[in-house]
Amino acid sequence: MDKPYPGLDTPLFGETRRRDKIVNITFVVVTAIFVLETILMAVVSSVFFHDREKCKRLNDGKDAKFCVSGVDIVMSFVIMLLLIPQILVAWWYRKGELEPKFRKLIYYNAVVTVLLCFVANFYFFQLGLNGTPVTPTQHPPTQSQ
Repeated sequence: MDKPYPGLDTPLFGETRRRDKIVNITFVVVTAIFVLETILMAVVSSVFFHDREKCKRLNDGKDAKFCVSGVDIVMSFVIMLLLIPQILVAWWYRKGELEPKFRKLIYYNAVVTVLLCFVANFYFFQLGLNGTPVTPTQHPPTQSQ
């Protein structure tokens, strides 16, 4: 029996190729791994590689073995919040609810989120561009006039 409307069985925005699905999933998974690694490094860097002077300032002059910086935790939490819409948009794209032109936006957001994870890890471990730890410089006191 002939179908009265032959075009109704096709997806709204056309078939997605298997390669596109694999690339999309790969981008989301790699981004999620980097975000989870960044959250872990926020805690690890504070616990194992923390600055003793910074820890004393945070703990009212007492030396503490476990010193977690609130800035590191908040930064990793914000990066995690960026991952949520990334996963949602990729999921909507896979379900066919978004046009194929949004695929590039998904890839762009994934790359930006991964770059933000790199920058956050550099900040957590206080690394400079050459890979060596950055020590805070002591500025000479200014003379008041």
